[in-house]
Amino acid sequence: MSRHGIWIALVLAGTVPAAEFLPPADLPPIEAVTALLDEHPVVREAEARLLVAAADRDALRSGPHEAELQFSGQRRDTTGDPRRSNEWSASIERGFRLFGKAGLDRQIGARGITEAQENVGDARHETGRQLLALWYGALRASRELGLRADQASLLEEVRSTVEARTRRGDAARLELLQADAALAQARSAQQQALSRQQAAHGALHASFPNLPVVTPKSVDPVLPMGEQADWVEATLAHSHELLAVQSALEASRLAARRASRDQWLPDPTLGLFYANEQHHDEEIVGMSFAVPIVGGARRAQARRQFGEAEALAALEVATRQRLAAEAVVNWERAVSGVETWRQLQLAAEATTRHADLARRAFELGELPLAESLLARRNAAEAEVAAGQARLDANEAIARMLLDAHRLWPMDEDRESDRY
Repeated sequence: MSRHGIWIALVLAGTVPAAEFLPPADLPPIEAVTALLDEHPVVREAEARLLVAAADRDALRSGPHEAELQFSGQRRDTTGDPRRSNEWSASIERGFRLFGKAGLDRQIGARGITEAQENVGDARHETGRQLLALWYGALRASRELGLRADQASLLEEVRSTVEARTRRGDAARLELLQADAALAQARSAQQQALSRQQAAHGALHASFPNLPVVTPKSVDPVLPMGEQADWVEATLAHSHELLAVQSALEASRLAARRASRDQWLPDPTLGLFYANEQHHDEEIVGMSFAVPIVGGARRAQARRQFGEAEALAALEVATRQRLAAEAVVNWERAVSGVETWRQLQLAAEATTRHADLARRAFELGELPLAESLLARRNAAEAEVAAGQARLDANEAIARMLLDAHRLWPMDEDRESDRY
């Protein structure tokens, strides 16, 4: 059973709390995401490089040596012999991998396949990150546009009320000017929000043209269960980037061992030859054996492979530390994001109630228009801040789930024998 299937089985069995695996409901449909990840150019490139790795693996299995056939002909003139002898010779030679080099080559090829497979998963993961960022950017822009439009509509009603009162002589001309100014500001904010929404949607659909239309949703964030250490461990365990570096490190260490053997025990070449000479009176059958004399190039290649292995070892440590730090940041953003949203939501509800009371007080003549407009403006800004905080928290939760491979399928169960 795949790892994804195991997680589902654990949830159904009640071993793991189901809430841990519930992603935010404001995400695009998983079927659409899977199709987008399958067809994205970055993922297709990584899959093409997997085919390259398979070809490299096959080449390493076959080895660098091929049989070489040689044929030569000559004419011999002998003093005192009027006849000319047409002579020829043929030989076949081939190098052989000895001292366990063929086994090392097979292991290096297998590690190359594993690294390429992990790079495919990492390409899907990075594309998923890009999709998350653009998706929530579009959601935020759409949500703000809706709130700004609602604010403009409310101020249009206020402006109509003030205009009617002005005609009746119940309101001063100054209040109508104040209402006009507030409405103009609201419409300006709405236009700016529209520009941001168009830009965000344009960026999203330029990168993912087949994605469904973004529709704003008000989904309260729910923090998944587990502690920070659990999510850091899950992120590191499922990181294709880290697994790819580890595969490259293993392959490099194997290549260093092979280069060391090739330095001290170079591959020999074995040959068989046949020659026909002296008017076909002489037939020569022989065998040849050649061993390269090790020079500076082989020693330099061995040093290079050991240096490459040391570099990848350092890269593996650096990658692990960076991914662990990113996982900690993801956790902190999710936790603080949920709490920030709760506080801003309470503030938005309070300011909205205050704005509604202020408007009724103005309509009853108990409160100046300026104070009512200020209350409405404060309520609008609080609603925008709470809406953005809700989406920020959901994005942080989705990012944490994505990095732990608990959000979308990242093609982590690809079978090696397919290549």
